[in-house]
Amino acid sequence: MGERYPGAGQLGRDAERLRPEPGQDDPRVELLSPEHPQTCIYPGCERPVVGPHTLGGPPSAFCDLEEHNALTAHQERQRLVRVAKDGDDEEVGDGR
Repeated sequence: MGERYPGAGQLGRDAERLRPEPGQDDPRVELLSPEHPQTCIYPGCERPVVGPHTLGGPPSAFCDLEEHNALTAHQERQRLVRVAKDGDDEEVGDGR
């Protein structure tokens, strides 16, 4: 096998950068997309979402309350649907 050139992969100071500004997909860019919620998506919660994790990954859509997570938000939405449905049935029964 041949030896690797020790200077390979390093640019000199006179090298021209192809992208002078970081792109949207650059992990160093701290931009929140317009579709990212600014408040917790748990039903009825108006608290701000927690900041991004230091190790990366997708941003959170929930606040810092431990009980506000994807599972409990789903369960709460289902409960609200049942309550609304039961409320509609009672109104029909009262109108007779």
